[in-house]
Amino acid sequence: MEPVKLGVVGAGLIGSKHARLVRGQPECSLVGICDSDSGRRSLAEELKVPYYRELSDLLEEQQPEGAVVATPNGTHLAVAEVCAGKGVALLIEKPIADTLPAARRIVEVAAGAGCRILVGHHRRHNPLLGEARSQVQGGALGKLIAASMMWTLLKPAEYFQVDWRCRRPQGGPILINLIHELDILRYICGEIRQVYAQSASMARGLEVEDTLSITLSFANGALGSIIASDATPSPWSYEISSGENPYYFHTSQNCYHFLGSEGALAFPRMELWRYGDPSRAGWQHPLARTRQDVAPADPLVLQLQHFCRVVRGHELPLVDGADGACTLAVALAVQESIDRRAPVLLTDMDASGGGFADSAQGAGTKPSETDSCN
Repeated sequence: MEPVKLGVVGAGLIGSKHARLVRGQPECSLVGICDSDSGRRSLAEELKVPYYRELSDLLEEQQPEGAVVATPNGTHLAVAEVCAGKGVALLIEKPIADTLPAARRIVEVAAGAGCRILVGHHRRHNPLLGEARSQVQGGALGKLIAASMMWTLLKPAEYFQVDWRCRRPQGGPILINLIHELDILRYICGEIRQVYAQSASMARGLEVEDTLSITLSFANGALGSIIASDATPSPWSYEISSGENPYYFHTSQNCYHFLGSEGALAFPRMELWRYGDPSRAGWQHPLARTRQDVAPADPLVLQLQHFCRVVRGHELPLVDGADGACTLAVALAVQESIDRRAPVLLTDMDASGGGFADSAQGAGTKPSETDSCN
């Protein structure tokens, strides 16, 4: 097929990476870069494409079929409204928005204009995660009992020289980092019913947290936990363990564990532990370990290729707007649980997947209710 014409809106750290990927893939062509910071013009010059300060000018002059939105979370709705008005499909970087009402509006605007949305939870495109999902949902572990995640690493001191990273609500690892873990849990284990989270900031003393403990319960009855910290020299995190991003030092450690009634899976080494003889089960009997080899691939490239097929109507989005809003709801529930020092129960969505109600306020130790996709 003819290359899909794409524009990139927002040319910061992740936006510039998207722009270079679009420029280098035969399935698509980069027709322009838009950013309100004129300093980003140099990226457009490097990639030999037009630069625009105004999104409307990019859409009018280049008429892209799709746009990659990598602007600050709070601007996603405004960008989506302008693009939808021109029938432009959207790849919106995670999270889909900064609030649930904004997420709901993005879904409504896109549906009304008949344009497709893919939310940039790019890890879902990693073949390793696809295999883990197949193992868990395909019954290789028996009935899922629990999932345990560690996201522990040390962010360098210069990371916090950017003021907004030190302040709430934009800063902190929940919406920047842990939203990935929460999305992976939904993707592999099923919908999350309740969260209870605690945080601390004693390592750096900043307004934002540096360490979290999150417990979760799933609609299917399984339980989950996440221990997270960006203030410890540790080899146990998706970025460091998976080798997905060459910017990070890589170790061969596992960071996720999925536990079932008949077996357990360690990720990303894809180590499956089970009893070789099911009739001889129990702690006194030896466990057998097998490994599933998975060919590596860049999930950002796979996501972009998928987006091109979504734009042309050849595939449905792996993560559509409603799905992305569900993950945002869980992340916001984590923040609410920390603020209220109480569990937060996520209520059912309507069957259409569009029922993003505002979070209800509870009192005392009774779990409050917020949004869900159960």
